[in-house]
Amino acid sequence: MVRLNFSVFFAGVLLFAVAESISGPHVADVNILLPPKMTQPVEYRLQGTDGCFKWSWDHHDILSVSPEYNESSHCSTSARLRSIAPYTGRKETAVYAADVLTGIVIRCKVYIDIFSRIQIFHNSVKLDLDGLATLRVRAFDSEENVFSSLVGLRFIWKLIPESDGSLHNLAHVPLSDSPLSDCGGFCGDLDIQIKLEDSGEFSDLFVVKGIGIGREVVSVHLLEPLLGHMDDKIALTVAEAMSLEPPSPVLVVVGALVQYTLKVIRGGIPQGSFLSYFLA
Repeated sequence: MVRLNFSVFFAGVLLFAVAESISGPHVADVNILLPPKMTQPVEYRLQGTDGCFKWSWDHHDILSVSPEYNESSHCSTSARLRSIAPYTGRKETAVYAADVLTGIVIRCKVYIDIFSRIQIFHNSVKLDLDGLATLRVRAFDSEENVFSSLVGLRFIWKLIPESDGSLHNLAHVPLSDSPLSDCGGFCGDLDIQIKLEDSGEFSDLFVVKGIGIGREVVSVHLLEPLLGHMDDKIALTVAEAMSLEPPSPVLVVVGALVQYTLKVIRGGIPQGSFLSYFLA
């Protein structure tokens, strides 16, 4: 008689089911938060993978869905979502991605609400001299949920020296001249943001470069008639990019003379000077 280890058997079945669900068709997001119809349209690209999708949605009066097709396979793997109704309170609807090959239908919830506040986000409040920092605006609803996209909205960005009359320590770098534009033709929403800058306006994305040592305030203001009070600011510090050689930890005997090299990187070129320390 063959004895089965049912715990191992069911674990194997579960792993197989999970693997199947992961490898099958799916979409990147199943919960999306969008603003209502604004002066400028705000779009969100809902990306699907491992499938050829047919898109449908509820409430055509508040949401527009535009499929995007792959030129080689003539399949749709993504769709552009846009709210098309003015704000009359929080709304909820759904988008369905049906895979034409397997028949699997994926449901994505879409919420439409108004901004409660905006905030500048950056990975660090410090950057190196000659270094770049990418700042991005995020918006929140009254429950502190983050909006999925602000692409298409117009903003006013300002660089404000810490004290009146002082020189700028930061300079704006156009998106088209930044490393972000080196995307090999797969720029996604960046094309829309670059077009806004090229027209003399700013988007939710802003790149700055450290040109002087010190602090500077960066402020942003939303250009939307009904939400003109939305703004935020952040203080960034620009410092020299320095390092010591040999790196720590350094093990020496008492009374030894240790010679360090202080390296400063300016314009991408390391520059060094020697420092000596006597350890008594």
